[in-house]
Amino acid sequence: MERADVVVVGGGTSGLVSAICSARAGDRVILLEKMNEPGKKILASGNGRCNLLNAGSLRYYGDPGFVEKVMGRDCLEELLTFWRELGLVIRFDSEGRGYPCTYMSSTVLEVLKGELKRTGVEIRAQERVTSIDRSGQGFAVRTEAGDEFLSGRLILAAGGAAQPKLGGGTDFWAFLRNSGHRLIGPKPSLTPLIAEPRSVSGLSGIRVKCAVRILTDGIEKHAEQGEVLFTDRGISGICTMQCSRFAEPGRSECLLNLVFDLFDSADSLRKELFRRRERFASEPPPTLLRGICAPRLAYAVCKQAGLALRGEKASELTEDQISGIANCLLEYRIPVTGLEGFDRAQVMAGGVDCADIHASNLESRLLPGLHITGELLNVDGDCGGFNLMFASVCGLRAGLNGRKRIK
Repeated sequence: MERADVVVVGGGTSGLVSAICSARAGDRVILLEKMNEPGKKILASGNGRCNLLNAGSLRYYGDPGFVEKVMGRDCLEELLTFWRELGLVIRFDSEGRGYPCTYMSSTVLEVLKGELKRTGVEIRAQERVTSIDRSGQGFAVRTEAGDEFLSGRLILAAGGAAQPKLGGGTDFWAFLRNSGHRLIGPKPSLTPLIAEPRSVSGLSGIRVKCAVRILTDGIEKHAEQGEVLFTDRGISGICTMQCSRFAEPGRSECLLNLVFDLFDSADSLRKELFRRRERFASEPPPTLLRGICAPRLAYAVCKQAGLALRGEKASELTEDQISGIANCLLEYRIPVTGLEGFDRAQVMAGGVDCADIHASNLESRLLPGLHITGELLNVDGDCGGFNLMFASVCGLRAGLNGRKRIK
């Protein structure tokens, strides 16, 4: 049995940051990672660019009030200081997203590993934890390899169920549930939507800038703007994925306004379509949308508007049919039949109920000495660095455990 002041389970952002902060404060730290090396998700984040921070307004779900308490007023400056001490220079874009100045996620992992080595954190890779038991005033952690570790504090930073190939899973849900913690979910989030086939048939590969709304049982749940990508199974793109946590398969539909920034009003759109009916009188109805939509999307809009498209000419369209086309441009309807699973999801929605956790140091209210961080909690954020930002600040709080920051 090996003894340590702190055992950290999980080698993602939250785990690595917490290990560094604990070691800086003088703790002997052992970090257990089930993969062959830590940082797999870091390398994959942001398509290899690693969007670490966001200087804008907080965009979190699950328990956003808890997030505000964890972050406090000076969170951004705290994190910038932390990364600066490691040697990482952050560059912000015009929308407030912070990246390593190299725009390479490997740079982030490089500086973390350097600080882990400098502070003496012991990293044990390929150590899958199989059991955790309360042992006196601490915790006994056993692994699949037959190793056992005893520590006064245990930081669970094992992440959520998203991206299982990179180490995601729900390995500790049974332990958390058995220890009395309330669990919410889980559900894939920041993931593509699977659609009713007719609504996306023939559209794979088309990208369109639009406004997106998610309606469940006719009630709007969320709205976004940005680029939507049609796929073989449904729709993707950042704004679509940010709607995914609000979608209920079988009950929700996604409404795309394909012309939200092209016309001042619905009336001006209809007037333009009537003008085009006269100008392109002898051509097929989809011609009315030439220059507005890609040809395949124009055909799909006309079909959803109820046109047979069996040789009709634009001049034969009635006022109601023209209005129907306009309505479909404003609200192209895509019934949601499913969500792409955790293998395609960037994060997990759901997790440990934050009411069971102290915001100051991420310590469990039920098991003193146990700290639960990052994606294991019922907190998930939008794209744009929010999830890595929350994971990092959780690492700071749990690692320091109320102590002053030490360089």
